[in-house]
Amino acid sequence: MSSSTTLQGRMVGPLDKRRRVTRCVGCAKRRIKCEGGIPCAHCIRQNTVCVAQQQSGQGMTMFVNKTQQNDFGGGCRSSAQKGMDIANSRSSEAHPLQSVGRDKDTRLLDYFVAFIQQNMFTVSFSSIVPDLLPLISASPILYHAVIAVGALDANRCTGGRALQGEKSPYVDAMTSYHKSMGILRSSLGNSNVMQREDILWATFFLGLFELLSDDSGEGWVKHMLYGTSKMLQLTGPSDCMSSPRRIFYDLFRVLEASRALLYNEETILSQQCWLQLQKALSSNATRWEPMEEIITLMIETSAFSLRAGTIIRMLPEAERFTDPSVALIGFEGLNVQQTIYDWHTKTLLQLVQDGPNEYSNLALLYYHALLIFVSGNYDYFPYWDNTPAPVLSSAEITEHLTTILYLSGEVLRHTKIPGVMLFFPVTVAGSRARTIDQKSQILDLLDQVFSRGFVVANRIRNNLLERWAKREETMHLATSNQFPRRVSERT
Repeated sequence: MSSSTTLQGRMVGPLDKRRRVTRCVGCAKRRIKCEGGIPCAHCIRQNTVCVAQQQSGQGMTMFVNKTQQNDFGGGCRSSAQKGMDIANSRSSEAHPLQSVGRDKDTRLLDYFVAFIQQNMFTVSFSSIVPDLLPLISASPILYHAVIAVGALDANRCTGGRALQGEKSPYVDAMTSYHKSMGILRSSLGNSNVMQREDILWATFFLGLFELLSDDSGEGWVKHMLYGTSKMLQLTGPSDCMSSPRRIFYDLFRVLEASRALLYNEETILSQQCWLQLQKALSSNATRWEPMEEIITLMIETSAFSLRAGTIIRMLPEAERFTDPSVALIGFEGLNVQQTIYDWHTKTLLQLVQDGPNEYSNLALLYYHALLIFVSGNYDYFPYWDNTPAPVLSSAEITEHLTTILYLSGEVLRHTKIPGVMLFFPVTVAGSRARTIDQKSQILDLLDQVFSRGFVVANRIRNNLLERWAKREETMHLATSNQFPRRVSERT
């Protein structure tokens, strides 16, 4: 199909199977083999801008005509739900694919697809593109959301350069983002909004756009809390999900678990109905998955930490040394810690039997970070000094911290797992970093994440720099006998 072909009927989006030129411009000029991806490994090593070769209509994301309706829902869904999957196919609003210049449109869609293929948030995430393209072709809100992500990645890969006669990719990104947000706001009043998978995915990509464009991270949190979480909560848990919705659920779990721990906030996933859903899904699985289980432990640990903190704050400070509820929290913490240790034992046995995969190191990263996190609920406070609690020794914390730094480097070097997945363990490691070498490694990891497009890494970096500066100041005051020594050690 040529780029000038008029799109009629219902469009679906299988990726074009023709030969794709994989070398970037830099590798092509040097006449060397390109390892693929944008940016490619060679350009990363050379610290140069990696630009994809322009192609004349070949190898790009293609839409083909298809008038027959397609059910990608699964046998357990109602006809009403199947109808919602087609999103706005009967909407009176003109779809952007009918008016946007074809060449530019396909380029930005290609950048979006390339970004997805280079950022594997979950094991199943790589298979979402074929399911998304039909939704994109039928839904203006999802279309503009993914074009915003694609344009932003194009802006990063090309250094903001625009082709002659076109706007810069950054302008395209912001324009599409605001268009998608506008359609989202107008759609929220519709009665069918909770069943529409295009809107569900749009909330994710709009939030992802914030991670790529806003270094504060606040936009991402708002989209997660007031967009995605709200829609899932109103829809309710169900173990009967279409393939795209199940992929979305797995994606939401891993990101939401990290968000809850990083921001010390509640999550709907700690509610009993959602915990029961995950238990049912896990019991029906053909094999035990360490990654899914550690995410459950992260969610449960976050909920426990919030509950314990609430109980402690309700007690007068003088009573915290003797109140029996404090001892009970210590006992519960030991149970949480033991559950995490049990997960580790089971995981190591499975790794010996089946061998590692690219998510094994990520799961182990979360394990080491969780142990430090649990200890941090206790070892900063004096009222657990003489009470049994899951407090790690300084040597144990250093060992876990060193392992976090090593595994984080391995994940960034050898997998397509996006760096935002490391924010929780890297932040935990940063909170305990003491030596110049440890701090330098953490900052280097965050620089790598930033260079791959996730500008929110700067927020993590700045928070850690402020924390380290405050700690140094407190230590200096302590050595001057202006504060008790105990305070300086626990800061």
